[in-house]
Amino acid sequence: MRIRSGRLKGRELRYPRSGLRPTKDITRLAIFNALGRAVAGARVADLFAGGGALGLEALSRGAAEAVFVESSAAVARFLRANVAGLECAAVVRGDVFRALHRLGPARFDIVLADPPYRLGLVEQTLEALAREETLSPGGLAVVEHHRLEPPAPDDAWEVARQGRYGESMVTFLRRKSE
Repeated sequence: MRIRSGRLKGRELRYPRSGLRPTKDITRLAIFNALGRAVAGARVADLFAGGGALGLEALSRGAAEAVFVESSAAVARFLRANVAGLECAAVVRGDVFRALHRLGPARFDIVLADPPYRLGLVEQTLEALAREETLSPGGLAVVEHHRLEPPAPDDAWEVARQGRYGESMVTFLRRKSE
């Protein structure tokens, strides 16, 4: 797998042989085409980062910084190798929900989340983002999920866009301003 566009275009990403479901190229391209200019200068979090393809694509397209959160120590080793040499990238190894609490409020303009499918993590992620106020007001959460696990956002969110890519869907949610 490689970065598809921007200043890091062609950068090869390494992944463990099993245990991950990296975001497919077509889905990644659709996400970033939809985000467009919103990525430039943005502070981005890549939750359930895996090898970091989403956050690295954001950096490649002009994001100011990216924080990658990954719970698996084995996968985080691959992730650290993938972001090596990028001063605007930080890897946080640990539970996503604890990390959101530590990272603090209004930290990010865009949160990219690709949790393991069909474990109820989509709803938990949205609840934690709202509770911890991790996104800046008006910020975007971009969540990849199984087509049979669409988010049911609470009053803190409005669905801005959705797209289906095979078994996967991507939902763009905007955090409502207070």
